[in-house]
Amino acid sequence: MPFKRGIPYTTSMRGSDWNTFRRCLAILARLKKGPASPAELISAVLEREGGDAYSSQPTARSKAFKRDREALRDRLGVTFEYDPRAGRYNLLDAGDALSLVLSETSLMAVSLLLDTFGGQMGNHSSVNNLLEEVVASLSPEDRRRLERSESPYELELLQDIDANGIPRRVWDEVQRSVRKHRKLSFQYISPQYEDGKPVTNEVNPTRIVYQWGHWYLLAYRLSRQTADGKIDHSRRHSRYRLNYMLNNEILKVSTVILGEPPAPPMYDVRYRLMPPLSRGIVSQHFAGQTETPLPDGTLEVRGQTDNLFSAAKTFMAYGDSCEVLGGKEMLDMMQDEVRGLARVYQKFLED
Repeated sequence: MPFKRGIPYTTSMRGSDWNTFRRCLAILARLKKGPASPAELISAVLEREGGDAYSSQPTARSKAFKRDREALRDRLGVTFEYDPRAGRYNLLDAGDALSLVLSETSLMAVSLLLDTFGGQMGNHSSVNNLLEEVVASLSPEDRRRLERSESPYELELLQDIDANGIPRRVWDEVQRSVRKHRKLSFQYISPQYEDGKPVTNEVNPTRIVYQWGHWYLLAYRLSRQTADGKIDHSRRHSRYRLNYMLNNEILKVSTVILGEPPAPPMYDVRYRLMPPLSRGIVSQHFAGQTETPLPDGTLEVRGQTDNLFSAAKTFMAYGDSCEVLGGKEMLDMMQDEVRGLARVYQKFLED
């Protein structure tokens, strides 16, 4: 059977065409794991197909490797490029025949996970890496569908896991603003507002995430106007719970396309874990995390976070097995948390 694009391959295939096909699969499998040099690709073929997959003669091996690259492009429709500065090949498209195929429902689930975990660091970075590999394995058409997906399943799914409910229009407008990188205006009522009156916000949205049982919009605030007309133009990174957004005439997506907002500030984090937690595998909660065993059997952990609130929740969950040592912003927040808890549970301290 000739080795041509579009013709199925079976176990009855023999000879050089079959060997070429198997080597191409080995090269593609390695490229899916990340950029690779020619030597790394050849090594991957030899490891998967055996030492005789390529000739031991350098010239013959180089010619066979070149033919395999041509076969990947011309016969299997795989697109890749060579970066001369890095000396590595990068996979751009696995081709129609060898791309990952997902059902419509599964594609929407991937979209939902991307909204939740995309771009996250720390203990969620592994989920983000998995999603990036899944998306890279999709066909170009499915990737385009994923970018513009507006699934009827999304709202029902999020309502199941956020019992407070989010109006359809709020969800759709927030999603649209994120996907199109456009300014979003909305009124917001937080339980923290003592007057109970809505505040009007204009933001540059970044992404939607699911945390602590609720959906949030992460955004760069452009302006904030209180009910009495006071306008605050100071800019800052903020999070907004979707079910606190009002579904009224203020909620709208602007025609203005915004650039990427500045990266959120990073804060130093330093804490100490006590036994038995210090003897186990430490969860990767923070960027650039390092662990240093101390002589007293505790473990000092250092890292950085762009979300002090989330970090504080992590430390509170550790209870008395964790002591926050710094940095300044993190320590200030934890001291406020502890003082608040002391006020609530003072009666237990007096017993």
